[in-house]
Amino acid sequence: MKKSLSLNAAMSAFKTLMNIIFPLITFPYASNVLQVENLGKVNFASSVCGYFLLFAGLGISSYAVREGSRYVNDREKLSAFASEMFSINMISTALTYAALAVTMLFWTKLHAYTDLMLVLSLQIFFTTIGTEWVFTIFEEYTYITIRGLLFQVLSIFMLFAFVKTRDDYCIYAGITVFAAVGANVLNFFRVRRYCTIWLTRRIDWKKHLKPILIIFASTLATTLYVSSDTTILGILGTDYNVGIYSVAGKIYGIVKNLLSAVLVVSIPRLSHYAGVGDKANFNKLFNNIFNALIVVVAPAVVGLFALSREVVLFISGESYLDAVMPLQILSLALIVCLFGWLYNSCALLPCGREKELFWITLVSGLLNVGLNILLIPRFRENAAAFTTLLAELCSMILCIRCSRGLVTVSADRRTVGSVLCGCVGIVLVCTGVKALALPNLICILAAVLGSVAAYAVILLGMKNPLVLEYLEKAKQKFRKTS
Repeated sequence: MKKSLSLNAAMSAFKTLMNIIFPLITFPYASNVLQVENLGKVNFASSVCGYFLLFAGLGISSYAVREGSRYVNDREKLSAFASEMFSINMISTALTYAALAVTMLFWTKLHAYTDLMLVLSLQIFFTTIGTEWVFTIFEEYTYITIRGLLFQVLSIFMLFAFVKTRDDYCIYAGITVFAAVGANVLNFFRVRRYCTIWLTRRIDWKKHLKPILIIFASTLATTLYVSSDTTILGILGTDYNVGIYSVAGKIYGIVKNLLSAVLVVSIPRLSHYAGVGDKANFNKLFNNIFNALIVVVAPAVVGLFALSREVVLFISGESYLDAVMPLQILSLALIVCLFGWLYNSCALLPCGREKELFWITLVSGLLNVGLNILLIPRFRENAAAFTTLLAELCSMILCIRCSRGLVTVSADRRTVGSVLCGCVGIVLVCTGVKALALPNLICILAAVLGSVAAYAVILLGMKNPLVLEYLEKAKQKFRKTS
């Protein structure tokens, strides 16, 4: 099981980088070809399908990673456990498709989105048969990365070949499904290397169902403040509002996914330490992640806020400039979102605190839904972004409070001080570059490169401990290879 966290982090970061490059190539093309309204249709239908995808998955993935990590050295036990998880998932998938059919029959608003819903719902089935959690248990991030890259490249060619007019939005939806879960067909066959999975009636419902449902309830509550914005905006607003907000949300999601890569690869290792009661290594790893987030998240938030207008123009063009304000609001949400996620996924979940996690996410989700219903009719996409910020802040505060006693966090003063000074440098660089009135793409590149250089110089000059530590490790590896 013990794979290099550095390699895992690199593979996860590369995978996430591909998940960033992919929409950077496809989304500007799609948004310009489909235009605001049709892009809004796709995103509204996708948000509705997201709830059914959630119901099909229950809390099985997170639960399977946590519990399955204990059986990595016993193929027989892992096979029995994985078969139970897969069987439960197939049952939930069948029930979900039945619920989807009933919903589409009686909710008249969805009748205009029938084709989109049918296409997007394919993701439910392919997610189930993919059993991605098996590969996460074995920390197979290299395989996951290479496999995902292959299907993303294929999707890019398909996009440019088949999406030609604004009426091709159903084809675009199908390509997004192919890019997201098409590779799960490979998973279905490759999983035999690690365990044997079969449909079984011998399921220990008493053991599995309660924690799965608790995690599911928490995930559902999380979805209330992740996806309810788009859903409620589509119900109370227009496809135009959804199209505008989808641009801000897409950019926000791209940056969030990149920054969260360091968290994702650490969850199995943290779960292992929690499972065997190794508090010292658990606390050490958690603090390393905490300080790494400080160094990475703060400059990303500042840079994205400063360059919001330029980024929107680059991604989608002038017809989407109304997305600048929502993007600036969402950029502020990044810092509370990621630190809340740190305590959520790297402290509460590995330590089996599903109940606390459920109440945290339920309160945050209901807050977001309530504020969305109250504010969206008047402030539209700006309200959707603002309620996300408030919900993420609420979640972070509650997660930190409930994590007392599980971890002891110590933020290094030199780390915080150097990061704050580095962020000031980023603001100065971005302001100066924007004042030059350069072409948009050149402005973005100059601002990003200048900000990275300024930030790195400031961190080195102020002897940031994390940067110095990684530089020393890099020197040692270089000496060994040479």
